[in-house]
Amino acid sequence: MARRGLGPSALARVRDALAPGGQVVRVRPLHGGVSSSVHVVHLVTDSGQRQAVIVRRYGAYMQQVEPDACEREFKLLTALERMGLPVPAPLLLEAGGGPFGAPTVVMSRLPGRPLLAPRALSEYLRQLAHTLVRLHGVPADELAFLPDQRVFVERALQPDRRPLGDALQEAVWAAAQRRWSRLANASLRRALLHGDYWPGNLLFRRQQLVGIVDWEQPRLGDPTRDVATCRGDVSVLFGLHAADEFLHEYLAAGGQVDDLQFWDLLIATWAVREIGGWAKVYPLLGRPDLTPELAEQRIRHFAARALKS
Repeated sequence: MARRGLGPSALARVRDALAPGGQVVRVRPLHGGVSSSVHVVHLVTDSGQRQAVIVRRYGAYMQQVEPDACEREFKLLTALERMGLPVPAPLLLEAGGGPFGAPTVVMSRLPGRPLLAPRALSEYLRQLAHTLVRLHGVPADELAFLPDQRVFVERALQPDRRPLGDALQEAVWAAAQRRWSRLANASLRRALLHGDYWPGNLLFRRQQLVGIVDWEQPRLGDPTRDVATCRGDVSVLFGLHAADEFLHEYLAAGGQVDDLQFWDLLIATWAVREIGGWAKVYPLLGRPDLTPELAEQRIRHFAARALKS
């Protein structure tokens, strides 16, 4: 959505709800959001206490394709915080937009920031994997309000979504569709999926993973989907060997994968196409070395290997 700032009425709503009698002392946008506009708002209460909160306003695309996404995020964060997961605390919901001008959720700001250049890669991958196993272990019967990932898989593999003009993209999409025709009627596991589990949505402090953010696309479905998502991004950031090490750590921590080739292929159907836009974020997150050309080369290697698996 457009990078418009938070207006006076929106800031007043945040202040009055979370720091009545206090004041807003600083506002700044966060980089990287695509489907929503995200700002950090710093508050001071009337007693002098300082607090920073995150304001996420959902953009037009998400309002069109998933109109309940804002309310769903608030409800999910409420449940996950109660379960002890390292997620932001939901503080305020404006599903109708109100002074924000768009569906909005306000949440606590967790300490830490994304880490894309770790000092110890193996320990970093271990943390990514173990945290994902913990997430996938959340009782799914308490999250029945989440959408089924099967719907979104079928949407992605509709004939009108077939890519044209790039031989690798065409081959990956066709292979994924063939495999899905055999899986579509199978009994798939139903676990909580983050939907976009990659290092840019994980917060670290002193090299330790302390938070999981950006719960815009949660699903119930096969956890292998999250594993494949992270593998694709890890392969871009650190190479195919790191993607394999992440998988090893996930399995060692008690995770389970089913038909990994299909999910790797599915991830590649849009990752190969979208990598140019994603690559613009890497320098903002501390990886100026990861050029769009290098990122594209690496995700194409990931996709090509998935075809051969």
